[in-house]
Amino acid sequence: MTNSPSEYDYLVRGQMFLREGLLDQAIDSFNEALRLNERFAPAYYYRGMAHRNSGDFQHALQDYTVAVEVEPDYPVAFYARAVIHRHLGQFEQAILDYDTAIELEPEDADFYYARGVAQASLNHYEAAIADFLKALDFNPELPNAYYNLGIAHRDLGDLGKALDYYSQAITWRPNDPDYYYARGNLLSDTHQYETALTDYNQAIQIVPEFGNAFYNRGIAHRNLAAYDEAIADFKQAQELGITSATVYHNLGLTYSDKGEYSVAIQDFTRALEMDQELTNAYFGRGNAHANLQQWESAVSDFSRTIDRRSNFAEAYRARGTARLEIGDHDGSLADLERYRSLIQET
Repeated sequence: MTNSPSEYDYLVRGQMFLREGLLDQAIDSFNEALRLNERFAPAYYYRGMAHRNSGDFQHALQDYTVAVEVEPDYPVAFYARAVIHRHLGQFEQAILDYDTAIELEPEDADFYYARGVAQASLNHYEAAIADFLKALDFNPELPNAYYNLGIAHRDLGDLGKALDYYSQAITWRPNDPDYYYARGNLLSDTHQYETALTDYNQAIQIVPEFGNAFYNRGIAHRNLAAYDEAIADFKQAQELGITSATVYHNLGLTYSDKGEYSVAIQDFTRALEMDQELTNAYFGRGNAHANLQQWESAVSDFSRTIDRRSNFAEAYRARGTARLEIGDHDGSLADLERYRSLIQET
């Protein structure tokens, strides 16, 4: 006479199905384990994993909660529940669960790393940095910890440390396009455009469909006065799905830099069709009209700029100049006086 399967047998069977991605069968097996023993914490934990992998986060949360109620000294269950809380944007709850997991198992690098991510999501950068460093104390081979240290230091304004940590992340994982992209952005933000191009190139080489890398490489090219290359990058970014108003705005700026003002006006107009509050696009289009000596249109665009940013000194100067061209001497004088006033305030 054969023995009936025990809850442990069903648990093992469910784990096998879980590894193979057969989530419904896995859940059925864990259900059978819990039918035999309703206080079997591992079955709740692994059923929670199956629900999580299927995208059913609420049932996953419920299973992890029962698991820790049944077995309060179950660190990975607290950790798993924290992951769900974090996914749902419940960062404070996630941190509380990470705290408990760390209390129960204080030398697990992944627990500190994950809590650091949750802290960073709340802009608690100092706490996040402490957690990432603690994670690296236990496991120095965590590329994402270096990467997130870079992000935290960047957001704190310590760009030198941010650059160092991005570089360390790349050393540990040299084929991650996001690392090169992040370092390229930092280099571009600090006007190191040539070096930034190298990182954007590397990111694109790894992922040729990396639309944002093309877009930001276009900005670096424009800042280096490589206008044709910038335009090609912006258009490639658009082909890859980056079609925001700011892409058209940057195309307009680049065509203006080249002196192709009529084309620039078309792109500024497209940007404004997508975002009517994009102040700089009105200003850019106004400048393009002015360069074509289309003074009435220039005045109109500079006025729209000022309507949206009343302390934009250069817009008053530009409108004052355009008003003078159409014979509006009083308006021109008022604008230039306002320009001088704003300049003195700064």
